[in-house]
Amino acid sequence: MNQLFNLSDLITFQIPSKIIFGNGSIKKIGEEVANTFGGKKVLMVTDKGVMDAGLTKEATNALRENGLEVTVFDKVVPDPLISTVMKGVEFAKKEETDIIFGIGGGSSLDTAKAISVMVPYEGDIRDCLGMNRVKKRGLPKVLVPTTGGTGSEVSAGCILTDDQTGNKINSFSQYFLSDLSIIDPTLTLSLPQNVTRESGMDAFSHALEAFVCVRANPLSDLFAQRAIECISQNIRKAYTSGIHNLEARYWMCFGAIMGILAMRASGGGMIHATSYPPAMKYHLTHGMAVSIVMPYVMEFNLVGNPEKHAAVASAMGEKVSHLSALDGARAAVETVKKLLSDLGFPTNLKEVGVDKKDLPEFAKIAISYNFNVANNPRKVTEQDVLQIYESAWDR
Repeated sequence: MNQLFNLSDLITFQIPSKIIFGNGSIKKIGEEVANTFGGKKVLMVTDKGVMDAGLTKEATNALRENGLEVTVFDKVVPDPLISTVMKGVEFAKKEETDIIFGIGGGSSLDTAKAISVMVPYEGDIRDCLGMNRVKKRGLPKVLVPTTGGTGSEVSAGCILTDDQTGNKINSFSQYFLSDLSIIDPTLTLSLPQNVTRESGMDAFSHALEAFVCVRANPLSDLFAQRAIECISQNIRKAYTSGIHNLEARYWMCFGAIMGILAMRASGGGMIHATSYPPAMKYHLTHGMAVSIVMPYVMEFNLVGNPEKHAAVASAMGEKVSHLSALDGARAAVETVKKLLSDLGFPTNLKEVGVDKKDLPEFAKIAISYNFNVANNPRKVTEQDVLQIYESAWDR
């Protein structure tokens, strides 16, 4: 049971209009789009790596077989830029696009979301970024992930990088939710090991934070515990077996969905807030940055909600019923550290080139993420964040 949940609290929960999950589900995209949205011109938003890997062929064929025209915008880069979105908007208008189809990792899906809402909007994109600032519903959007981790295909979030400042801008709106999400685990079979582990631990972090945070509730707990189980029990096999273990890939994709749905129902905390500054300055992937800071934030947080942290250890397969809540919570930290070690992650920020002199500035930035600070299971100050960073730097 959630020790912090008040029965008088309200739970807000929004999900895409339709989700299709399962091996081979990408084959359904043609008939689904043709029968649902009415338009004829589809703009595929993706990156060159996804194109070169051949992951778009089956979807493109299925769309065309159902009478739809497909054009391609493949300019997406990691940490997608506002300028890239606007190039996509210009291209979509030129092609008189009816439907946006995002396929790839979180960067491609977030770019597709932003293009969708900006095509009918004539103002500055920065007016639409932040919390619930999108002006109106955009073009219909179909989102298909090729990684088992970010969960962007079922979230109302969109993360873009501001070309002018270099800062990542986190935005949330019901208008970022997809109209159709298709999750086909077979599309993740060829993922490189580094993408498998980083996207997988990103998904794990969604579930972990959603489970222990202040706004955790019975609905988020339901999704989060299942996600923690699925991911922790399958990520090693997905990482080491590659194309030979579809079952592990299946459950990683399922866990990623459960994790982001949990976060949709309760939110995140300081793991995500502390991951952003080093990721932005040192060009770390989101999954890498989250994974490095995760155990150090857990160490700080566990006294704020030891029962839930102990339940994390249990969901990961550890026997903690004979331990006190606090000792069970400490076991969760050690279990996560062991998982990260098995996946070959760096153990601290120093290993990825972070300069210690940057830590005070990182603390100032991280503490400014007000929602994460308020939702963290333990009250946190800027000095606390600095101490977390110092532990994460060279321990």
